[in-house]
Amino acid sequence: MPRPDPDKALGSLFGLAVCEALAGSNPGDVSEDAPLTPGLWGDGTAMALSLAESLIENRGMDQRDQMVRYTSWLRYGYLSSTETCDFIDETVKQAILRFERTWNPLDESLTKGDACLARVAPVVVYFSSTREDMLAAVAGATMTTHSDPQSLDACRLLAAMMFDALHGAGKGNVLRPALPDNLCPEIADLCTKVSMAAQSPAGLSLQAAMIAFQDSTSFAEGSLRCLPHGPRALAAYGQLAGAWYGEKNIPQIWRHSLARHNVLEQMGNQLLRD
Repeated sequence: MPRPDPDKALGSLFGLAVCEALAGSNPGDVSEDAPLTPGLWGDGTAMALSLAESLIENRGMDQRDQMVRYTSWLRYGYLSSTETCDFIDETVKQAILRFERTWNPLDESLTKGDACLARVAPVVVYFSSTREDMLAAVAGATMTTHSDPQSLDACRLLAAMMFDALHGAGKGNVLRPALPDNLCPEIADLCTKVSMAAQSPAGLSLQAAMIAFQDSTSFAEGSLRCLPHGPRALAAYGQLAGAWYGEKNIPQIWRHSLARHNVLEQMGNQLLRD
C-alpha cells in the first residue's frame, strides 16, 4: 500500500498536540480564531514523540528502547513541551518505575487505563504501508504500559480507523473499519452501537472521540465537542481527526501557538522518510 499523504500524517501528530494543548487551556477562552494559551502539549504528546524517535532510530519496534526514552522524559523532561515532566499519568509512572527496577519493558499486571490512546499516531504513520504489521506494532507499543484487553483493543481500533483515514477513506468507512482480529466485545461494539455506553476508561475515551468526529464537520468543531470529555478523549480525537482532515485543516493559529511546534514537524517528516 502506498505511503499516506504527508499532510494527513503530520495532521495526526499536530492534531494530538493541539488537542492536548486545548485540554490545558481555559475553556472560556478557547476559539478557533484565537491562539491556544499557553500552547503546551501534554504527557501523551511527549510519549508519542519519544516513541516516534525510537521507531526512527531503531528502524522499527524495540520495546526496551521505548521504555528507556519514556524514562528520560520522566526524569529529565525529554521531548516535553516545557523540557520538564510537569504531569504523568499514574499508570504510566508505575510502568516506568517497574522498568527501572526490573529492566522488563512489558506490563504483566493487566493495567487498565486510557493514557495509552495518546501515542498511537507514530506507530500508524511508521507502519502505514502494511495494516497487519501496523496493528501488531500498536499492540506491542501499548503493552509496555497497559496490557488490559480493553486498553489494548481500544488502541488497536483507534489505529485501524487512523490507518483508513491516512489512506483517504470516507468518514463513515473510517468509523466502521475492518475490525482487527479478536477485539473484545465492548470495543468492537463502538463501531456498531455507538449509543451504548462503554465501561472501561479507554473505551469511554475512545467512544467520546468517535462521537465528536462523527458529529462534526471540521477539526475545530469536533475538538470543541470533545473538550468536556477530558484530555484522553481529546488525544484520541486529535490523532483520528488530524489524520482525516490533514494538518492544513487544523486552525493555523492553533498550530502556530504550540510550543516547540517545529519538533512535531521534524519528527513527522522523519517518520515518513523511514
